[in-house]
Amino acid sequence: MWQKLLDIQKRIAPEVVLELQKRSSILKQIEAHQPIGRRTLSRKLNMTERVLRKEVDSLYALGLIDIDKKGISISQSGIEVLRDLSPYMTTLDRRTDLARRLRDKYGLQDFFIIRGDADESPELQQELAKLMAEEFQKMLFNGAVISVTGGSTMANVGKYLHPADEKLLFVPARGGLGEELGNQANSIASRLASATGGEHKVLYAPDNVGESALESLKAEPSVKEIAELNRQSHYVIHGIGEAFTMAERRNVDDETLAGLKDSGAVGEAFGYYFDKEGDIVRKVKTIGLQLEDLESKKAILAVAGGSSKKEAVRAYMKMAPRNTVLFIDETIAEFLLDS
Repeated sequence: MWQKLLDIQKRIAPEVVLELQKRSSILKQIEAHQPIGRRTLSRKLNMTERVLRKEVDSLYALGLIDIDKKGISISQSGIEVLRDLSPYMTTLDRRTDLARRLRDKYGLQDFFIIRGDADESPELQQELAKLMAEEFQKMLFNGAVISVTGGSTMANVGKYLHPADEKLLFVPARGGLGEELGNQANSIASRLASATGGEHKVLYAPDNVGESALESLKAEPSVKEIAELNRQSHYVIHGIGEAFTMAERRNVDDETLAGLKDSGAVGEAFGYYFDKEGDIVRKVKTIGLQLEDLESKKAILAVAGGSSKKEAVRAYMKMAPRNTVLFIDETIAEFLLDS
């Protein structure tokens, strides 16, 4: 429905689409920084105060914002409009030439693109998480099992999920007791389950263990259950990281860091470090989801934002399964097309 409406509007009234984009952007900035003054808002939007004043007056007349001595805030009606507009704006982004050209070039299941460079704006990092949450929620069905990795973006996804009618089970895709608690797969699986009203499992295992310890852990009944659930899960949601940022976050030793540098590592995803050609150069010895498990999934939702991750994403594209749905920003999208 949204796609058909968008196509008609682009043909008969393209200015309406541009106006919707502009006003949606203004409302999002107000919601993120409220109460906010006109001058600060104009800087964040890269818009002159004269032009912004006209838009603010229109939004106020429509009852979508409130204005008082503290500044501009979004009204309850404005919040509802943003929520109702979200599917349309998601379709609008999805239907950009960038997304179409990426699908044609790489042949993945789908691409979703937000504007800008997420490294330059915390709001864009949140927007990526929100977009992933919205699209993920559309895919769910009763009895779905979801493998979840750790990471800062994954930690934000739960903020934008809402209670679901479906019976869902979230499973940590890997161990990770060495990571910051809030970014561990266990914590995020719990958070997503809480947001949707689903259930979750816990995997108490370190992210990188020796061979003998790994085999011993694999024999534990609770660990075997998690490993089997990861093999059988319907969806995987994960982030794509820059290799050395992820290595340092996991407190790897100097020898390992040197090895990653010597091997030309540029990216990391679910415990696999890979070089610019997409070849695996190091695998973290962990319990959970394995690379060979991915092809059988209904969809793999991967996310990365910011220019600092563009090399990692480009390398990941060379190993990404065809059932991947990729969430990125415009900076990475353009880099992928130019590569």
